[in-house]
Amino acid sequence: MQLKSLQIGKTKTENNVFLAPMAGYTDFSFRKLALELGYGLVSTELVSAKGLEYKSKGSNLLLRTDDYNKTQAQIFGSEPYFMRKACEGEYLKDFNIVDINMGCPVPKVYKNGEGSALLNDIKLSSEIIKECVKSGKDITIKIRIGLKEGDDIALDFAKMAEDCGAKLITIHGRVREKYYSGEPNYNAIYKAKKAVSIPVIANGGIFSVEDANKMMENTGADGVMLARGAFENPFLICSLLSKNSPCELKEFMILHLKGLVENYGEKRATLEYRKFVGGYLKGIPNIKEQKIKLLTSNSIEEIIETIDNIF
Repeated sequence: MQLKSLQIGKTKTENNVFLAPMAGYTDFSFRKLALELGYGLVSTELVSAKGLEYKSKGSNLLLRTDDYNKTQAQIFGSEPYFMRKACEGEYLKDFNIVDINMGCPVPKVYKNGEGSALLNDIKLSSEIIKECVKSGKDITIKIRIGLKEGDDIALDFAKMAEDCGAKLITIHGRVREKYYSGEPNYNAIYKAKKAVSIPVIANGGIFSVEDANKMMENTGADGVMLARGAFENPFLICSLLSKNSPCELKEFMILHLKGLVENYGEKRATLEYRKFVGGYLKGIPNIKEQKIKLLTSNSIEEIIETIDNIF
């Protein structure tokens, strides 16, 4: 794929390969490693705007970062007032870029009228973007192409977002009901890209260099955003950037584990780490017994010993 820097308001990225915001996955530890691997921009997990207003427990951990120039904060909500308040508040004061989640498909978010539910209401979505822009932050949005098969609202939302002052739009090329299955709708992203002058980032189904090339060629997008592919192959970013990985998978797994301990403490870190094991070990033969050990261990020392045995 063609690599290039992108201008997002006040921020110029080093390249156009971004890491998606993923609840429960893009924690501080993983984001820090991702930046070291070379991502042009990474994102926090989605954070409730209303939760920030009421100082919800855990918000500091979700928003922890030590590189605000390469990290965007992602917020979600459906009330323009609280969305703007979050952008203007103490928690986000150091972030240049705030992304608005308008694509999350999970029921507990959707049923509250947030995330992908906003695709039902372009007027409310425009009011949210306008209010957030008033904060002085550089606002971006992340959407899906619709809610059900046959929907294609990407073009209308892209034009609306640009008109309201958004600096970039990321489009996941699937509808909500598909969640993460099926081939992305490249044409929907292509039409949206042709309709606006702000950068358009394409997301969905990128697990290889070939997938990224196909996405770029078929959509004309300005860049790609990696999600699950970033965990199943942490070094995919290095392949896309045509650079050598700075470490081996064994070292990466241990560094991530130690970062989780620093962030959460040992007890919670062992539980959080289990979510990543399946992705990290995918494709390694004869791994079942060791994988079970990693998924059941409550000891950092035992996890590291098991990783040593695998490699």
